[in-house]
Amino acid sequence: NYPNMFADMSAGSGLNSLMRDEEHTIGFLERHQDKILYGSDCADTLGRGPSCKGSRTIATIRRLSRNPSIRKKILWENSRKLFRF
Repeated sequence: NYPNMFADMSAGSGLNSLMRDEEHTIGFLERHQDKILYGSDCADTLGRGPSCKGSRTIATIRRLSRNPSIRKKILWENSRKLFRF
């Protein structure tokens, strides 16, 4: 409820928070869709595979965000708005 507070879904902690309770996560993504930012700490130079948390986070957000507009906000629009690019 604070105008300058956002949720960052990067690294293993972001992925774990999304996967811990998927039913809760679906509601969380809907309620906070304007304040969630996708981020990546992918150490895999190929950008895929089990060591790449970024690709797994994107896949999880795609799977659990039931509405395409929510998915678009989280994966791109919220960051664009925040960083003004």
